[in-house]
Amino acid sequence: MKFGICTLSNSEAAVESVLETAAATGYGGVEVWGRDHVGNGSPETCRAIRERAADLGLNIPVYGSYLRAGTPSFDDDLERELEIADRLGADLIRVWAGNQAFANHDQNHWESVTADLTETTERAAEHGLAVTVEKHADTLTDELTGARQLIEAIDDENCGLNWQPDFDTPAGKLTVESKVLAPLSNNVHVQAVAERGTRDRCPLAEAYFDLERLLKPFETDSFDGYVNVEFVDPNTPYDEAVANDLAYLRSITG
Repeated sequence: MKFGICTLSNSEAAVESVLETAAATGYGGVEVWGRDHVGNGSPETCRAIRERAADLGLNIPVYGSYLRAGTPSFDDDLERELEIADRLGADLIRVWAGNQAFANHDQNHWESVTADLTETTERAAEHGLAVTVEKHADTLTDELTGARQLIEAIDDENCGLNWQPDFDTPAGKLTVESKVLAPLSNNVHVQAVAERGTRDRCPLAEAYFDLERLLKPFETDSFDGYVNVEFVDPNTPYDEAVANDLAYLRSITG
């Protein structure tokens, strides 16, 4: 299993600093945050990030964009975000599935999101990219059924799910969810809280859910993505926190 770190995990630091920490700790890749860490996404900025990562022996499996399908800004943002991902040399571009929860969505929004994701996947392929759709609250992927139906509706091997455990779901249901959604996923985010329903991050080893069981379905030949640490324990020095999480991930996976 391949482990990376989201540069968002240290959003106040310069991206170069996060890259250096990731490499020194032993992560294999970085998911580059699509806001402050890429600035305006200029060719010069992206080239500097790409070259520094390469010098450190890091891959850039994902560009973490905020491109949101099914919204008014989508058409204006699409090509710019694809160009940034391309300039970084990323394999995947992370995108978002609208702005309605699956349980409360309307059909027009569903159709708009699926049309935009289909276009994104086709256009991404022209840049040599694939698409990973964020599983997140207040989007069409916020629950198992919506996430599965959306990825199946796109029905393209170059569009998968960016799976992550949410903090409001009981641990047992998360285990079921990971089994169902792992075959549809091409990227994973991990972070943890010690008690369901809270938002204060803790070390992965102290999660209220069984992360070993959640990741087991991803330990197959069909999953070739990265497991990326997105947020870490804020009460521990950053270098130590990311090292602890990587050590734990290695201890629970094959």
